[in-house]
Amino acid sequence: MPANPGKSSIAVVAIADDGRRFRIERRARTLPGDKGENAFFYCCLPNGQTVGWLGYGQYQLPDGTVVHTPTSRLIP
Repeated sequence: MPANPGKSSIAVVAIADDGRRFRIERRARTLPGDKGENAFFYCCLPNGQTVGWLGYGQYQLPDGTVVHTPTSRLIP
């Protein structure tokens, strides 16, 4: 199942507790012969290794490390 590079929609930087940073991409994938209507999304590192989404800006790397996206605070 080849990735559809035209459907890549987002990349975030996530940080581990030890300060290491990781780029996590959200990619779309379709089945061969599909015209894109049934694409599904998954998270991965730039090298294609799948990353688990734990919700609310938290991800689990292939080695089990949990990383999080920094939160931004809006100033009223």
